[in-house]
Amino acid sequence: MLNSLTSLRFFFAFVVFLSHLTFVKTDLVWYNWLKFNVFFEGYLGVGFFFILSGFVLALNYEKKIIDNPNFDKTKFYIARFARIYPLHVLTFLIMLPFVVINVWKYTFEWDIAATNLFLLQSFIPIKDFYFSINNVSWSISTEAFFYIMFPFYVIWLYKFPKLKYILLLIIPAIIFAEPYFSTNRNLEKGIFYINPIIRSFDFILGIITCQIYQKIKTKEINLTKGTMIEFASIVLLISFFIFHEDVARAFRYGIYYWIPMMIIVLVFALQKGYFSKLLQHKSLVYLGEISFAFYMIHMIVIKYGNQYLPTINDFSKIGLYFIIALILSILIFEYFEKPVAKWIKNKLHS
Repeated sequence: MLNSLTSLRFFFAFVVFLSHLTFVKTDLVWYNWLKFNVFFEGYLGVGFFFILSGFVLALNYEKKIIDNPNFDKTKFYIARFARIYPLHVLTFLIMLPFVVINVWKYTFEWDIAATNLFLLQSFIPIKDFYFSINNVSWSISTEAFFYIMFPFYVIWLYKFPKLKYILLLIIPAIIFAEPYFSTNRNLEKGIFYINPIIRSFDFILGIITCQIYQKIKTKEINLTKGTMIEFASIVLLISFFIFHEDVARAFRYGIYYWIPMMIIVLVFALQKGYFSKLLQHKSLVYLGEISFAFYMIHMIVIKYGNQYLPTINDFSKIGLYFIIALILSILIFEYFEKPVAKWIKNKLHS
């Protein structure tokens, strides 16, 4: 993994954290403006993760799949699911008692629980399913679909290079479909934000971004020029963000941010400028390494905290929840993720 991209993972995980601060109630105009115009646009962070996932998998596996007709898909699937499933199960078990007591009111919704546990929730465009248990695990459900399809996407793109232009077809499709869903926000979100088939286009864009990277990675770019390119990519993302209110929500879930996100991933993968040099600092890289744990645990901290912690100032809760989530992320990464990953790796190679 390229260190600058690893570090960026935490920044975008933090963006998702900010988007979940809906519990903060205040009359402060500046904060409410931030909440509704900045924080609530946090789903762009998930789009970044989907594009980055396609990029990283292509970087590590695309050549192996193309060069080897007998590529071991089973071993690949085990390795990928070992990356996400153990932590999904852990957070599922931590969050389940809370849901049984406070959401299901001492009943047990077997269909919802089973769908969530087996990472099928993102296929069901019903909020009670796709945002069940540990709400953010819907994205792991979607990611699991990407893992299953990845070897096929690579082969299809290799055999039919023009297939990549199918990405353009989703734009008129959403223009046509959006009015039919916009009156039902939960259904709209379930289709355009959650659904693995729709979000596959983000993932495929990541694969295509990696293909571009492979062609230009050896290009000579000095530090000054590299810094200017990185700065321009950041400005571009901010520019898209500034004008997001003029764009239909269905597009903002993914497509609208494709160009700036693709460029961010591509430019920072090159690691030619001062900003990417900063992102290679070991402390920032470590934050990137624990970002998956942070992403998976932060909503649990918010839910349990709001329900059981003594009533304190909402602004104090923001800092408190962030610190608790960060500490738990470190503990989970060091004493759960790494040991489990090592155990599975040893089993695969034994």
